[in-house]
Amino acid sequence: MLFKNHNNDSDNGTLNLESILSQTKINSILYSDPFLKAGFIAKLVQDTKIDILYLDLDLLYSGYVVSGMLTTPSNLSLFQPTMELWNKILTNILVKLSIKKSIIIVDSLNGLYNLLNEKKEIGKLVNSYIMLITSIARKTDSYVVVASMARFKKEEGWVLSPTGKRLIETNMVKKILLKQDESGIILDFLNKEKTVIPSNLIPLI
Repeated sequence: MLFKNHNNDSDNGTLNLESILSQTKINSILYSDPFLKAGFIAKLVQDTKIDILYLDLDLLYSGYVVSGMLTTPSNLSLFQPTMELWNKILTNILVKLSIKKSIIIVDSLNGLYNLLNEKKEIGKLVNSYIMLITSIARKTDSYVVVASMARFKKEEGWVLSPTGKRLIETNMVKKILLKQDESGIILDFLNKEKTVIPSNLIPLI
């Protein structure tokens, strides 16, 4: 079985979004190794049947697509925003989210900060964009996944690495920490619950 199935659905080899991701919260994917994140996201894309709106802000996933290591499924819309195209792409995504149930992947929050680094009050601006996306996604029961390279600091909590920017901390966030051992990718929900994606089922690993 790919994931622990809380709803006791039959094992059909696909990712059960309802049991892993939240429709009412921001699914915050935390990682220290970008290639581990790439493997998780690749598996999520591979197994998701609804429309996927992928904001590739660090271009790692796009690199695998260009190299031929990953194929682009028909339900995936892959966006590679620049500062000049950001508003147009964001508008396009919000329209799509508002009319059809989808999963939107923001990969990564670090990349969004880099994209908007010349803007004033960048932290507030980034949070506003994520909250806007989340608000629209709720209208169609869509899923919001935000990936962040981060580390935990005792004094500050979860911060982006290496910039030290604070992550969004509200009750609207569900954190999933990615780890790895010989069995595969460990999904640590930071509430004593964990599950594993076996290595042989993960693209790129």
